[in-house]
Amino acid sequence: MRVHEVNRESVVLDGPLEDQVRTAVDVLVRRGALAGRAEGAGGVLGGAVPRPGNPAGPAVAVVLEADRPHVAQELLSTAAELAEELDGHVVALAEPGEAAASRLGAWGADELVVLTGPPGVVLGADDVAGAVAEWAEQAGPWAVLAPSTAWGREVAARAAARLGAGLTGDAVGFDVDDGRLVAWKPAFGGQVVAAITASSPVQMATVRPGMLPRREAREDGAVTTRLAVTPRGRVKVLDHARDDDTNTLAEAAVVVGVGGGLVPDDYLHLRGLLDVLGAQLGATRKVTDRGWQPHARQIGLTGRSIAPNLYVAIALSGKFNHMVGVRSAGTILAINADRDVPVFAAADVGITADWRAAVPALVAELRSRL
Repeated sequence: MRVHEVNRESVVLDGPLEDQVRTAVDVLVRRGALAGRAEGAGGVLGGAVPRPGNPAGPAVAVVLEADRPHVAQELLSTAAELAEELDGHVVALAEPGEAAASRLGAWGADELVVLTGPPGVVLGADDVAGAVAEWAEQAGPWAVLAPSTAWGREVAARAAARLGAGLTGDAVGFDVDDGRLVAWKPAFGGQVVAAITASSPVQMATVRPGMLPRREAREDGAVTTRLAVTPRGRVKVLDHARDDDTNTLAEAAVVVGVGGGLVPDDYLHLRGLLDVLGAQLGATRKVTDRGWQPHARQIGLTGRSIAPNLYVAIALSGKFNHMVGVRSAGTILAINADRDVPVFAAADVGITADWRAAVPALVAELRSRL
């Protein structure tokens, strides 16, 4: 295990509101919290995706879910780094709608396996899991990575059961140690990360969206092959929809979080702040339990972890169960009228004022700076 250390400045301001806001924005500028507000969580790291791998070396496979390009780029970038360390190569397994060899190759795939079903048939998660397991039985990959979404968890779990493979869920990072995959997984409420390894020949892991870095795309494409999938017919997909896309917070460079102290009618007063920062709205469990925001927007121990460049906590107490979800945020700004709430200890800078007055003042100051 290793401690997940987060050092916050914990500067709590007081005095005239205009002075507090000005100083708070100074801190944000100094920390670079506003630099990439429209670029996506964490932006793109310097340096390109590693060069194409060795086709004769170990295979690092990535199972891609439809309509999640951000997650696909994260997984493929990381897989390419693992493959480089192993002198191996990256194989992407995707359905036809996601099978753009040039794009996936630029993100890190050396080979693309297109999972094709009968015309007009939508493959279910169990069908994709069977195809992944069938491919893995023949190819013997070193590892298989999948997104830690509802779909990715089902596919990975089914495939792991068929393969007898060790599966680590909700990983947030990887290393290679003595030729084995080390998956880092949060433990003890996110205060530490634990190293998890598998003893099986095929090692598997699902990965939390938004927690892995992306690299600049390279120019190479991927060699394409096809794998025919025969649906099992046990589940027939007629339609699918999402009440909110789980990519939204994962891709956001700035997130504004609200708690139960704001009711839905209050969200309209945050529109100016969301617009000037290019931010998305997140929430505590109390908010999503009341149905005021979709559960995909819940941040915290029982919700999701995010890593935006800037997190703005508005009128929420900052209890551990919520703040653990933003431990990886680059900078945290808190606004609360009560100086004694715990959110200020978890923030880099805090404004002690009623949010109804502080938010308009903050918007005006930001507009004058950006």
